[in-house]
Amino acid sequence: MIKHKKIIVLFILTISISLFVIGCIYNIIAGKPLQANLIYQFAFNLPLCIVLGFIDLGIINLIYKKIKFRNNAIRILLDLIVITFLGVLLSVSINYLIAESYMSNWDILKNSLAIIPWNWIVVFQIEIFLYNLQQTEMEKRLAFIEKEKALYQFEVLKNQINPHFLFNSLNVLASLTYQDAEKANLFTKKLSTVYRYLLTTHGQLKVTLKEELSFVDSYLYLEHIRFEDTLSINIEDSKKEHNRFVIPASIQMLVENAIKHNISTKSSPLVIHICINDEVIIVSNNLQLRNYVTRNETGLKNLQRQYALYDKHIEIIKNDKEFIVKLPLLD
Repeated sequence: MIKHKKIIVLFILTISISLFVIGCIYNIIAGKPLQANLIYQFAFNLPLCIVLGFIDLGIINLIYKKIKFRNNAIRILLDLIVITFLGVLLSVSINYLIAESYMSNWDILKNSLAIIPWNWIVVFQIEIFLYNLQQTEMEKRLAFIEKEKALYQFEVLKNQINPHFLFNSLNVLASLTYQDAEKANLFTKKLSTVYRYLLTTHGQLKVTLKEELSFVDSYLYLEHIRFEDTLSINIEDSKKEHNRFVIPASIQMLVENAIKHNISTKSSPLVIHICINDEVIIVSNNLQLRNYVTRNETGLKNLQRQYALYDKHIEIIKNDKEFIVKLPLLD
């Protein structure tokens, strides 16, 4: 509240100073003494100019919010045209009401046009203020995005580079070394691909769907070797949206969560279905919940915050039989 009061006082002060300066310049151009009627004209015009200044602020703010221009110069030109028209219209109306009987319509219009240069000064002051405000908000948003990105990336790395995942992968690799050297070699390459992807995308806000699916393919290979027939994963992909974007490791996180929280056996395999359509990626699995796994949903909450940065919402559906998450594709 205090901040808003300070801004209002500062705005009124800038209007007053600019009006006083314009009054001095007008007297000099007209060949009058600098102080001639200056105080009277200043006191008389100040209330009107304050009202007009706040009208200018309201109009510029409305245009700023409702109409998106890539070029700021075009938006400023539109501001000047609209505000000049309304300013002259208001000034003519007031001058007409208070005009002396001997004043002609031309005199009234001429007096009213004097408001244009002052009004333009106010417009540029407002534009500078809004630009600075926009830059401040952008800096805050960038700082927030960096913080959220760091939290999410830390969570992803923590989930994957943890003793359980590494221990399980190394156990599988040790077994494959004795059973199938070729498969062990491929397993090693896929494991390397998983960690390379996680490390190389650590600084990225989003990746292409094609890159993410390539990573998911390597991750799924590791899990298929580990779980064999107890895990079934189906991918339905038209391959039309591979140039769209997703949050790095988002699909993998959903698959990993399904494996982590559900039992998978030969008699009751865990079935995970990944469907990619025009706007969303749907990851679903049958529910066979473990009793001893902590369900704090930290990964999902971090993922939701990441998508919120793009004004996107993750839809989560849970019933007695299925757990479904819908990830929106990004542009």
